[in-house]
Amino acid sequence: MQVLNRDEMDYEIEGCSLRDVINFNEYLVLKMIREALKSDVSLCRCSLCIEDVFALAMNSLPPRYIQITSLSRYSKSESFIDEEAVREKVMEAWKKISKNPGH
Repeated sequence: MQVLNRDEMDYEIEGCSLRDVINFNEYLVLKMIREALKSDVSLCRCSLCIEDVFALAMNSLPPRYIQITSLSRYSKSESFIDEEAVREKVMEAWKKISKNPGH
């Protein structure tokens, strides 16, 4: 199976670029992981643990694909997931990974 590389994917269809359609939760999970690493020096910083936390947190959240230009509209919608909810998912993932790291 060939692993996908985002830089090599063609996001252009019929002259329309889809690069600006993102899963907003990806942004929030990245932000919360960075915050957790800054505030807790006991967290493992190896690539495998960080990747596992990212994947586990992302899998625990429903996808929220939006156009970057519609962020303000999304942030006021019923389906918006706030930073605190995402932070909880990230910390749950850290706890789970810390108990059984892949390294």
